[in-house]
Amino acid sequence: MTEVLEAQPSESKLKRAMERLKKRKSRKGLTLVELAIVLLVLGVIIGIVYANLDTGAVDNAKITMFPAQAAQLEMQWKQYENRVGQVPEGNSLEVLSQNDRENGWDGIDEKTVKDMWGNPYFICMSQQGYREICTYGADGQPGGEGENADFYVTDKSSWPAWLKR
Repeated sequence: MTEVLEAQPSESKLKRAMERLKKRKSRKGLTLVELAIVLLVLGVIIGIVYANLDTGAVDNAKITMFPAQAAQLEMQWKQYENRVGQVPEGNSLEVLSQNDRENGWDGIDEKTVKDMWGNPYFICMSQQGYREICTYGADGQPGGEGENADFYVTDKSSWPAWLKR
């Protein structure tokens, strides 16, 4: 008889434990607080990653590619002037990206006629009296220093030091 009495309390403990497990298993999903904490942690992680991104790598790639792009642009400009006619001084080279079926000119990619900062190249007269492809630099305004300096794309000696790396 004592053996039966001892088994009863353990059965009730087992039942209570099973009920607790059932209650835990029936709860599905996240509470609003748990969800907010997860989103907060993700936001912090994304902020840290974004702050540590090396945006200079993109700039370095543009600088590395510039000499080849400048040579290609100069070649396209000369071909345009041979087929269509001279681009007047001060005019943008965006005309190179427009088709001129009458003269047999198929426009080039619009990105080619824009500098590293998205400003269109233009034709200017150098101090030696040569027609050159020019850019006003990052600010798109005449004058300036550093990345804002004006230079002749077709004259490597006028390129700023940061571009000659």
